[in-house]
Amino acid sequence: MNQNALWISFDQYRFVLGMEWRLLDSSEKLVRGTLSKLRREGLEWYASSGLQDFVGICNSIPESKKPTYSAALHLADQWSSGGVELFVFGMPEQRVAVVALNASRPVPGFDFIGNMGEAQSLIEEFEAMYQGTSVRRVGDLGLLADEEQLSAQTVFDQPRAETKLKQIPSLKALLITVGFMVLGLGVLAGLYYWQIHEREDLLKNLPKPSAPKPPDPNPAYVASANQMVQSLATVGHHQHTAWVQLAKALPLEHQGWVMTQLECKLESCNADWRRQYGSVDDFYAKLPPYTTQTQHLPTNNDALTQNLQTQHPAKPKVVGKGYEKATDLPTQSQGFRQLSSWLQDLSLIGARGVSIEKAQTWAPPTEGIALQQPLLTGKWSAEIPLGLAPDLVVPPFASVNQMKTTLGNSYQLSGNYYVRADTP
Repeated sequence: MNQNALWISFDQYRFVLGMEWRLLDSSEKLVRGTLSKLRREGLEWYASSGLQDFVGICNSIPESKKPTYSAALHLADQWSSGGVELFVFGMPEQRVAVVALNASRPVPGFDFIGNMGEAQSLIEEFEAMYQGTSVRRVGDLGLLADEEQLSAQTVFDQPRAETKLKQIPSLKALLITVGFMVLGLGVLAGLYYWQIHEREDLLKNLPKPSAPKPPDPNPAYVASANQMVQSLATVGHHQHTAWVQLAKALPLEHQGWVMTQLECKLESCNADWRRQYGSVDDFYAKLPPYTTQTQHLPTNNDALTQNLQTQHPAKPKVVGKGYEKATDLPTQSQGFRQLSSWLQDLSLIGARGVSIEKAQTWAPPTEGIALQQPLLTGKWSAEIPLGLAPDLVVPPFASVNQMKTTLGNSYQLSGNYYVRADTP
């Protein structure tokens, strides 16, 4: 549970961020027993979706006498377009709000408010989870690719009553209510005993209804897994090739500035530059090839030791088709063996620090649900000699997440690999 849930005021309205979201079983929903269980966990407030099978919870809220509304439910209610969406807004006191939605419902773990570093880590985790998925990105800080510009002041306005937080009744209040109910039932029992007796006889002869089965998550999971696998054609070998081609196109020295580092993630690379003899204006007057953005980053008060950073696109050119579905991938044991062998071969020609993790289930659904065709993923990394970069072939079931070099004799490369579960 996120202990940092707090409210932010916009005009006369107060919105709560940082709630924990849980999917309830269809037999639970928000009945009194469920609320009592939440109260025993030390929780005091909740908000729920229309079907009351998806609940957001948090503990104490300062100055809770005034009405407060769930920021995540408000976005889902009034600003969602459906599908996968990510909202990132600047908040007072240099805080950042991050809220993710899927099918107009909050994504557990992505109702957050905190500092910029924590927010950027959460954004990177979200982008890794939904690689290859069509994502709508909305915000006012410029932290997201293809960001749809909307200010927090515009978005958080005039919430509906359905998004309002409700207080979980205390155990004492529940006991008093139950006591009055028992007393009332005792008074009525004498008057209606004969009706109750007849009703019990009737109910004994009626068939007992069977409990509804929870929805099967397997179809949606398989569709998402297949979509992830189809994106391997762009995030694996071809993405690495695009990074390498960009690196070869950039000069090591430019307008009196020396490149000190190149770091690539997704379809973008950042180059860091250190002043040698030119001025900042000299650099801006003639930018390096393919530059889309430039930042001036002074590190101290010395005007002669300043830094620049440029951003460059690295969109891969995909040739041919990759995997069509998760079942086309190698099995867990085969993929682990093949990628281990690939890394071992690289070490024989100069690679260092090669590592590989055993694959775990990718994006598992609610605990206790058995997956029929689970997709598994694990991390790998290596420090590779620069001379091998143009000829390196990344296995087709692997992706590359980051390439980084300080322009020495090697570069660091890391990514994931994807496999299917071993068949029994």
